[in-house]
Amino acid sequence: MKKGIKYLVSIIIAVMIFILATNIFAIEKSSYTDATQTRQGKTYEWKNWCEEWEKIKNSPTQMSLSPGEDETQLNFAWYSKSCDVKPNLKISDNPKMEDAKALQVITTKASDEYKTNKATATNLKPNTRYYYSYTINGKWTEPALYKTKNTKRYTFGFVGDPQIGASYRNMNRETELENQDKAVRNDSFNWNNTIKNMIRRNCDLSFIISAGDQIQSGYKKNESYDHNEIEYAGYLSPCALKSIPIATTIGNHDENSENYSYHFNLPNKSKLGSTVAGGNYYYRYGNTLFIMLNTNNENIDEHKKFIECVTKLNKDARWKVVTMHHDIYGSGQHSSTPSVVKLRYKLIPILEKNNIDVVLSGHDHIYSRSYILKGGKLDKSDMLSEKEYEKYAKGNKNSNKKYKKYLQSIEDEDAIESKELMCATNPKGILYITANSSSGSKYYDLVKNQQAYIASRWQGNVPTYSMIDVTDRAFTINTYRVDNNKKIDTTFTIIK
Repeated sequence: MKKGIKYLVSIIIAVMIFILATNIFAIEKSSYTDATQTRQGKTYEWKNWCEEWEKIKNSPTQMSLSPGEDETQLNFAWYSKSCDVKPNLKISDNPKMEDAKALQVITTKASDEYKTNKATATNLKPNTRYYYSYTINGKWTEPALYKTKNTKRYTFGFVGDPQIGASYRNMNRETELENQDKAVRNDSFNWNNTIKNMIRRNCDLSFIISAGDQIQSGYKKNESYDHNEIEYAGYLSPCALKSIPIATTIGNHDENSENYSYHFNLPNKSKLGSTVAGGNYYYRYGNTLFIMLNTNNENIDEHKKFIECVTKLNKDARWKVVTMHHDIYGSGQHSSTPSVVKLRYKLIPILEKNNIDVVLSGHDHIYSRSYILKGGKLDKSDMLSEKEYEKYAKGNKNSNKKYKKYLQSIEDEDAIESKELMCATNPKGILYITANSSSGSKYYDLVKNQQAYIASRWQGNVPTYSMIDVTDRAFTINTYRVDNNKKIDTTFTIIK
């Protein structure tokens, strides 16, 4: 009898373990977007993409456009094979490339197999169509269109964490390389759909800002390492990116690879805030100053020096926007970690002193929008170490009180300047926006309890993007889900 009971108990335990493991596996499976289950993936588009992917996956030579120092410039970067003849690039104001101007191309070694080529077009006129062509092994590409815009009233896109290749854990292939290949194919298809949706919503986008983590594999560069080049091939695959510059931010998955610096020709680069991938940079577009910080470098003095210098050079900027990867006022688990919290309270005085209007970020793979915030302060008495946080966050029952007290201390309810739902007029504080995943390669959960500083948040396990309209008087943000293009938040406007 006892043996029978023991046997029955063992069977029940085994079943429970199986169910638990299955549920955990299911949760992991649902934390990304399976391209084949999307509306586009169930059509001919997926088959066509799979065929196209086989052609481009082993050759990351797509053109990469980045903003220039201001709206009169455009930066180019592209790869060529090390054995190719010297690359060239020319630009013209007509599609036949008549009277095309040859640009200076600077070529350097990227790896044993590839060279990186960079060029800059200058003296571009507003509201003008330009065409450019470049050589791949001596052959000129078909001219691609780039149209300059009206900088007095313009729109730019904002996305977070494409992290091409991050869905590899869900691929279940035999080898790591097979998993990477299928994951990059999946994530790049979704990334293409996001870009297409942005263009359909506004075909006159001036540029796009990415809050970092362009790709998944962020290992240190060495002479023979090109493991993440297939991910860059996927990231640069959208045809629209041949005509729309994208201002990238260095994320934690980008920071340790020089390949990032080879693929993007960024303006006004600084050694301040540097990691292996590069440092801080900035650009001016019309009435707006855009400051791009590499917060993987935790040297706050360097960021302070950079921000102060750049804002001093651009005193006449109507709007000042900072983009950094880490979301210091987000609503995901990362934003509550001690390292990010410390970054928050070190950066706040610098951002506020230099009259920053908006901070754009990513990292947590969720969407959130803060209230207008000013003067947040750290209560050191309730601060936790990283080890304590990791232990408490996992649910140590004996530590709940200390953990909750820590979370309460970083709510910053006293820092809320305005709780206006749709607009803020002449605010003195800063608006913080965290972008969700733009490719669906990986999602995280919202924290259980919404923080006091959060005005709105969302996680629907669907890729999202934001469209930001800028005039002299207004800075307006709308955010949409890709699957049905419906808003996930109310329109919010800062008015001056």
